[in-house]
Amino acid sequence: MSTIDEFVVQTIREAVITVPGVVGLANFSANNKKDLSTNDIHKAIEFVIDKNIQHFKIHVILLYGVNILDILKEIQIRIKYELEKNFKNNIEHKVDVIVEDLI
Repeated sequence: MSTIDEFVVQTIREAVITVPGVVGLANFSANNKKDLSTNDIHKAIEFVIDKNIQHFKIHVILLYGVNILDILKEIQIRIKYELEKNFKNNIEHKVDVIVEDLI
């Protein structure tokens, strides 16, 4: 696992939490439901660099009753847009969004 630049982390956080239907961030290493919700974005992002591809896995908690597919697509679109806007480089971004819980 690689480390992520703090500006990238905050860019991702702002992109995720502003999507309607997102209740919060999920701790991907939580062992039980009590520890699942987190305010620490570092606990909600898995990050790997493979060749020229930055691969992000974002773990979220969504509001029960929302269209999950629409929310996941919106999160992906916003993150990719913000990363490409702020980091005009030749690095490709792959964003996976994992729903850990519905509230």
